[in-house]
Amino acid sequence: MLTKSGLGAVLTAVVLAVFGWWWNYEEVVIAAVGIGALLLMAMWVSQRPLRATVTRRLVAVRVPRGDPIVLNYRIRNATRFRSGRATIIDRCDDAETRVAVPPVVPNTDQDVIGSLATRRRGVFDVGPFEVERIDPFWLTVGRRRDSSVSSVIVHPKVYDLVGPQGAVRVVENESVLRRATADPMSGFVSMREYVPGDDPRMIHWPTTARTGTLMVREHVEVRRPEFTVVLDTSPTVGTPDDFEEAVDVAATLAIHAIRSGLDVVVRTTDRQHAGRPNPLVTDAAVLDLLTPVQQSDDESLLPISALFAGGFDQTSVVFITGPTGPSSSFATSERTSVVRIGEAATSGVGIVLAATDAREFVRRWRTWG
Repeated sequence: MLTKSGLGAVLTAVVLAVFGWWWNYEEVVIAAVGIGALLLMAMWVSQRPLRATVTRRLVAVRVPRGDPIVLNYRIRNATRFRSGRATIIDRCDDAETRVAVPPVVPNTDQDVIGSLATRRRGVFDVGPFEVERIDPFWLTVGRRRDSSVSSVIVHPKVYDLVGPQGAVRVVENESVLRRATADPMSGFVSMREYVPGDDPRMIHWPTTARTGTLMVREHVEVRRPEFTVVLDTSPTVGTPDDFEEAVDVAATLAIHAIRSGLDVVVRTTDRQHAGRPNPLVTDAAVLDLLTPVQQSDDESLLPISALFAGGFDQTSVVFITGPTGPSSSFATSERTSVVRIGEAATSGVGIVLAATDAREFVRRWRTWG
């Protein structure tokens, strides 16, 4: 492939050859032939393979959205000659990087670092990459393709939240309360004297016989209430960029709740990735659930009520939606907090917080609730 200088050299050689032949000037024709020979030599040099092998390694196979994919290229020169200069061209999800390769002395390895930008979640292929060489006169460019491909997982970006706020704060406060209950399946705390109105089933007869006083077992409810994060996947409530920010917010809230010691359930309105009504216990479980989720088509979109067919029970819900959402709602919203994320997101009736992106959500986190 010719560079701009190479294209200029070709045009110059053609012009000189035409006018030299037309005017019968041998010197001009010889100059044209010389330029042509130089171009041929430049093509030969640029097409020669690099005197080194290039291998790629991903520094991390899991990367938060928005963070770069860091690539380590090892240049191994096992020959007796110094390798030339080159450029590595690598690609991932429409992003491209160019990494300069310096000359490597004989029998030596050298590492160079490159990076690729990420803009959306998913599992992507990195590569194949190309090694580009340019001749010393910058007339032609030669490329050799390496077929090696690596996979990288781009998961939602998780932001740090300081302290439980808003709905999370309410749920966390409730989760540490020990409420008295007559349920015999609850946790036993102590014995106490019977008072009128106590459930006779709770009388502990061996202790009563030993003390001569009616004694009852005191229990508390030990089940912790759940905190549920629901992601609205309707394409009508926001753009794809808005949706990426909403996913980041959902992941941030869920992981913050897990780190706060809560039982966290993560659901989406996408039928294929709706999640399960069971608490998630690790950060990785949240990221693995939210990484493949995309905006749903009409057939795959679920109403939020379909996720809670059995009722709310002990859960409080935060519904993350786009700037014009939510796409569906409950008949009652007493235990539901709706958060809008996206460009031009505004507060309204039933909207507890609106932010243009995940970063603004984090900034406004302390003022919520």
